[in-house]
Amino acid sequence: MITNPKVLEYLDIISPLNSSVAEEIRAEAKKNYIPIIKRDTENLLKFVLKMQNPGSILEIGCAIGYSAIVMLENSNANIWTVEKMPDRVEEAKRNIKYAGFESRIKILEGDADDILKSLADKHKKFDFIFMDAAKAQYIMWLPIVKELLKEAGMIFSDNCLQEGDLLESSFAIRKRDKTIYKRMREYIYLLLHDETLDSWIFSIGDGVLLSRSRR
Repeated sequence: MITNPKVLEYLDIISPLNSSVAEEIRAEAKKNYIPIIKRDTENLLKFVLKMQNPGSILEIGCAIGYSAIVMLENSNANIWTVEKMPDRVEEAKRNIKYAGFESRIKILEGDADDILKSLADKHKKFDFIFMDAAKAQYIMWLPIVKELLKEAGMIFSDNCLQEGDLLESSFAIRKRDKTIYKRMREYIYLLLHDETLDSWIFSIGDGVLLSRSRR
């Protein structure tokens, strides 16, 4: 992946901007050190949305609502988004209202395990699933995420390569990260070898894994 700061800064400068509201929210997030989607990853996300033209999106990991707003600006979809941190939920609600997208988004507050199970029990299906939450849980959620995916639907998994740290020797990885990286390597392998999916991995941002249902 490209890590040269000058190249990344150049790409950030020349990339088409979002609405003034989205850019304002992005600037505020960076100012307050709130992690949001990187610009090159965001560009890929917007391109895929334009190509896929989903009618329904499930986002796992709403945070302050920035990525949901970007997806709403670049599709005609309605979004269901999951977030368990109450303070982030309240900030996301404010941002989404500010952006004027309240009618197209439903925030599901609580633990993703419970919410995903509830959605599956209700036989909900989505055209596009954007995963940007606890990385160690990706592999745990995979069976139910596949169940929630519509025919020819797509999964967009962000932060899969952990800025390249995923490839480091286990001796160089902090103890608290070992489980995360082990599970993520397993997640990548499973998706790339799943006969029900076509998957591609991209070394942009922190690593993106795109998967499309063959069903």
